[in-house]
Formats: sequence, structure tokens, C-alpha cells
Amino acid sequence: MYRYIIKLFIIIFTALPVYLLVRRPWRRAGIREWAVGAFVLYMAGLLVLVLEGQYGNPVQMVHKAAGRISTGEGINLVPLRTIRTFFIHFIPDVFLVNIVGNLVMFVPWGFGLPLLWKRMRFLPSLVPALLVLPLGIETCQLFIGRSVDIDDLILNFLGGCLGAGAYCGLRGLAGCREWFVGMEQEAREVGETASHSEGDTGKGIQGQDNTGK
Repeated sequence: MYRYIIKLFIIIFTALPVYLLVRRPWRRAGIREWAVGAFVLYMAGLLVLVLEGQYGNPVQMVHKAAGRISTGEGINLVPLRTIRTFFIHFIPDVFLVNIVGNLVMFVPWGFGLPLLWKRMRFLPSLVPALLVLPLGIETCQLFIGRSVDIDDLILNFLGGCLGAGAYCGLRGLAGCREWFVGMEQEAREVGETASHSEGDTGKGIQGQDNTGK
């Protein structure tokens, strides 16, 4: 477990200078920009970690994936089969990585989405987002020689739900409410600025069209 955590932090700190150079968050007022940076860097590190595998010629990767589908090699589509096995044959280190790890690593995903984007505070938008990322990861793992397990999808989705639940719980606490409201206010201001910019661009294009006429 510690090996995965160390590797995750190495990836994050490697990507940090690139993010700072491209985004330059110190030029933007407020704490939200730094929160977005932390979220983006964590998710980038997570994706690099879970998408390590066997890469090569795309045609060969597709061919191997098709072969795995036909034989069922490294694929489990029976819900709770793997989870049950880890409970029955309990080995602390293995359990920590495969059960606890698959839950915990998606908590920031579920916490960050509603914190940073207003539309993600509504279940019709949030639930599909919590499901799509784990589903995409499991699909990609089919092509890179890693195991594909519906139980990983279930645990990742539940981890995202735990993160969203933590957001709702913390936002309701009196000591945290002011901070969350401030973040949401900054998100609204960013959205309004983007909308005004798009409106101004649209007017400029319309003006050019009218001038051409």
C-alpha cells in the first residue's frame, strides 16, 4: 500500500511544475484556483497509476483485448465475487490495497466534483460522473493487460459516493460552512466571467458578420 502512495506522490510532484507553469494559479485571486490545482494533480496522478500496463501497437492491443473477452482471461463480471474472496481469504496487505485502496482513492473524485463545479451538486449530474470514470478505467485496462473486475468498478463508485457524502456532511457543519460558501461564490464568479466572455465573443462575431454584409 505504501508503495502505491509513494508512487502517487512522485507522479504528482513531477507534474506540479508543469501545472504551475501552464496554469499560473497565483495570478488568480481566491483559494478555488489552488483547490482546482490540487484536484487536477491528484486525478492526473491517479490516472497514471491505474493505467500502468502493457502498451504497444494499437492493432495488437485491440486483438489481445478481443482474445481476453472471448476467453474471459483476467475478467470478472460477477458482482461481489472478488470482494467476497478477499474477505474469506483475509490477508491484511492484500485487503488494504484491493478493498480499502479501491475505495479511498476515489474519495477525492467524489469530494472535488461538487466542491468545484456547481452543476455537480445535483444527483442527475453527479452520479453519472462518479460512474463514468471508473467504467472508463476498467475499459482501458482491458486493452493494457490489467485485470478487469466489476468489483473494482463497484468499490471505485462507492468511494466517489463517500467523497460526495463527505462534501455534504462537512458543508453542513457550522465551522466549515463559511469556507464552502466562499468556494461556491468563487465558482459562481468564474462561471459568470466565462459566460460574459462567451457573450462578448458572440457579439464580436455577429458584429463582424453584419459589417461584412
